[in-house]
Amino acid sequence: MRASAERLNNRTTIVILLFLMAGGYLFRTVFAESVMIPPARMQGETTQAYRYTSMISSGEGVPAVDSLVMSPGGMRTGENSIFEEYIAGGIHRITGGDLKKFLTFFCRFFPLLLMPVICFWMSRKGFSLLESLFGAVLYAVILPALLRTRGESFYRETVALPLLFSALSLADLSSDRKGRNALMFSVAGALMLLFSLAAWKVTAFISLGLFLWLIFTGADKRTVIPFAAAQISASLLFSHMRHDGAIFSPSTVMAVVSLLYVFFRSRWVKWAGPAASAISAVLFSSGSTSHVGSVITAKFRFFFSHPEDPMLLSPDARLFWVSGYTSPSPAQIILLFSLALIAALFGFKTFRKRAGNSLLFWSLPVSLAGYLLFDRLHVLLAAAVVPVIIASVRGKKYLMPAVILLFGAQSMLAPELAGSLSEAGLELRSSASLLGDRELDDLLDWAGEQQGTVLCYWHLSGLLSAYSSTPVVTHTFFENTENRRTIQEYAERIYGSEAEMVAFMEEKEAVFLIYQADFIFDLSSQGLLYLAGLTQVPDGSLAVRLHYYPESLERLVPVWQGPSLRVFKLDGTPESLERHVLWERRYGSFINTAETAFSTVVAPVETGLYFANEGILNSDPDRLSSALLLFASSPEEVPADVSVEMLQRVITEYLSGNYDMEYLALDFETYLDAWGPDPQARLDLVHLLRAEGMNSRAEYHIQILEDMGRQ
Repeated sequence: MRASAERLNNRTTIVILLFLMAGGYLFRTVFAESVMIPPARMQGETTQAYRYTSMISSGEGVPAVDSLVMSPGGMRTGENSIFEEYIAGGIHRITGGDLKKFLTFFCRFFPLLLMPVICFWMSRKGFSLLESLFGAVLYAVILPALLRTRGESFYRETVALPLLFSALSLADLSSDRKGRNALMFSVAGALMLLFSLAAWKVTAFISLGLFLWLIFTGADKRTVIPFAAAQISASLLFSHMRHDGAIFSPSTVMAVVSLLYVFFRSRWVKWAGPAASAISAVLFSSGSTSHVGSVITAKFRFFFSHPEDPMLLSPDARLFWVSGYTSPSPAQIILLFSLALIAALFGFKTFRKRAGNSLLFWSLPVSLAGYLLFDRLHVLLAAAVVPVIIASVRGKKYLMPAVILLFGAQSMLAPELAGSLSEAGLELRSSASLLGDRELDDLLDWAGEQQGTVLCYWHLSGLLSAYSSTPVVTHTFFENTENRRTIQEYAERIYGSEAEMVAFMEEKEAVFLIYQADFIFDLSSQGLLYLAGLTQVPDGSLAVRLHYYPESLERLVPVWQGPSLRVFKLDGTPESLERHVLWERRYGSFINTAETAFSTVVAPVETGLYFANEGILNSDPDRLSSALLLFASSPEEVPADVSVEMLQRVITEYLSGNYDMEYLALDFETYLDAWGPDPQARLDLVHLLRAEGMNSRAEYHIQILEDMGRQ
């Protein structure tokens, strides 16, 4: 009877968890579609995950060498883990349907598999079933667990986190048991560790801690042998781990040491393990992972703050010490974990008593240390902090729903809370590019119609290869040493000479070069300038010429441009390009900061109104002209009479001798293109052009008037 009751209880718990997971998915869907709306496309490194998933889904498979990236040699795909792409692509091949919709569902739902893991782990470590279920719900709604699961980004941890925490929980539970049960848990946990190692390289750092814990808590053979076998097998079998020299990594060394310890139980072996791991980290750190070591070393050397002089950092540290791998700012810590930290003050004692010396306890300080080192690892802390929050209510059942509601409300109010922090002077670190979705759409459409390899910064490479099937020189994959060197050289040559860049393009067989306005406006440690080892854009450098003086270039010809991107073709034919304020050098005197440049792209009408007021107050025709051009980017939002006023004011400045007719003609054409047809305005332009002797340009507009008359 007791066994039957337990089975019934287990069945009931499973059903409840399924309902809770469905509720968690609904909550995350609402969050992603109405609170923090993600970009329309995969971003950064996840662009290639999207492409490989689509290839697997279609039955094409991932080639051994990806010729579409890292031109001209291509990239060996076995150097990176693609386990999660095979999982998602394989499932979609069976289910069918729209791939984008499927991936949105997959990226939101798969991390929710952590809910039963958390519930199972907590219930086995001293928490009641009700507390464990509330812990699962808390993970579903807590803000730091939502940010990378909105459906637009197929990150490695999407698949790895449920596998990794399953492995840790099973290792923890195996160490508590003896005999057959211990072996059953450890074998299952080792399998989860193997899968996690296949999915996410960060797992290797976690497994190092796992083996240290196994040794120093005196785990027996039944627990240690399966996990050590999984680590060693992964180092030998998985191509990306072989490429990284994982057989000599600290994690694998500790796996071997743990095997020696359980057989010999020598304290010399126990204490030799950490020393051997440290030696292996120094002697056998491969070039493919040296960027991680470079950043960690630099952070400790410079107290977690970028030095003003970028040359004090190695090129790898400058490249990798960017958003996702920076340390969290005070504002980010407050936004994501302030409530959790407050709860931890009240619940830590209870949590410590219940968790003891288990992995459930140690996952909290380890994940906290990881988060403080790399802000991307907030995903680990989001799961590890759940038990201590639940422990803060000290068994008071009536408080648990209130805790869930509080954390859920924090997630739903995240944008407002971030705004309040900003108003209080605590800025959230932002690495936002000038590039917007609409401009990106236009670029990808254009690139899809071209033939030839593109040289650009790495985050654009992924988008071009994934969404336009465009061959590119760089890649989103940092672990490849050649790719890192190429990105670094690209940065250096952007601020060098045209001849140096052309030679680089010819070496890489690139036809097109993409330049971004960020390259002269972003002076932060996140920008290309810092990566190049500079703090100021050199006068006369290629970047300045690409931005303001493209007519001075000999072999690089502009063939496409948007509000913040400009594409050049090697020995190409000049194209007629749409005007945008960031490219006009006469506006450079007042559009000269990253903040101002960003506002012209993100809020053109509001910025245009500001420039218009400044232009009126100071009788500045350039500011008036820039306002007109900004208004023209959103003509549906700006009444025609407002633009007419701008045009009349620049005409007044021209008649006063303060403005050039060439610029005035451009202003007329901007107005006519956005708010035309206006025959009278075009006729006025013709008269002004003729008065200045610009007859050929006047004839062009006369022809337009005649065509309008015939219609």
